Amino acid sequence: MTDSDEIIRGILENGRARVVAVTTTQTVREIARRHRAGAVAAVALGRAVTAGLTLATLTKDEEQVTLQILGDGPLGSITVDARSSGRVRAYLKHPGAVPWVGASEQARLSLAQAVGTKGVVSVIRDLGLAQNYAGQSALATGEIDSDVEKYLSTSEQIDSVLRCDTLVDGEGEIVASAGLLVQTLPQAGGEALVDFIRQTLDEQRLGQVLHEAAGGLDAETLARRLLGPVSESLQTLDRRPVTFACTCSRARAAATLEMLHQEDLQAMILQDNQARVTCNFCGEHYVFSESQLELIRRKRQPARPAS
Repeated sequence: MTDSDEIIRGILENGRARVVAVTTTQTVREIARRHRAGAVAAVALGRAVTAGLTLATLTKDEEQVTLQILGDGPLGSITVDARSSGRVRAYLKHPGAVPWVGASEQARLSLAQAVGTKGVVSVIRDLGLAQNYAGQSALATGEIDSDVEKYLSTSEQIDSVLRCDTLVDGEGEIVASAGLLVQTLPQAGGEALVDFIRQTLDEQRLGQVLHEAAGGLDAETLARRLLGPVSESLQTLDRRPVTFACTCSRARAAATLEMLHQEDLQAMILQDNQARVTCNFCGEHYVFSESQLELIRRKRQPARPAS
């Protein structure tokens, strides 16, 4: 049993396919707590966070992936910022929009309705190059993992199988969260292997494995359990911890205020005597006093022409 989240990367059959397995239970609990998310919203956050982390694994260097699920359901948009180092944060627009129905199975079945089945999956990859890579595909199921799998196959044209799940108990609390991604490697001829794994995962469901283990599996053990006989060829290349981390700061909050018009800043000074900037991802509040706002307003004020 493990109390920490982690992500592993590996290969199957000497490089015919690559494997990414991730456990996210503690991380998703923290993100759901910060959003005050109900059970259905927590499942949506969990699947999106787990999927985002599996995507941010293409390079050995620092890679950042922004995954957006833009569905027409009541939960609204979901945004995940994930890094290859295992740091991740997420934002859900309406975390309290879907009421808790009292059973984890019902919560799982209602996910598609909560997320929506019309919309897009958007992915932006920052590989540290001059330009970012951006792609998108149409939302199909609202189950998030199958939608991201479709994105990988259609937009990035990589034969992939992705399974992510987040379990909640009868009280709506998160019990376990994890995921597995298997992809063919270029010119490795792993298509048949990935198809076999897809069939194996359809028979050995991730949610069932997580339920039986009560969330107590490390990432490599989880991967071996899910891969079945193919797991004998699994070579783990590296592992790293998964943690919630937000990049917000007081300086960034001040920069946000600096983007406002002078009239808006003046109204804050006169009406409220302060301003509060709240980070959508972590809920941190940054309060700026009247004098601090005045300094920002003066900074925004254009210089007078020389007489």
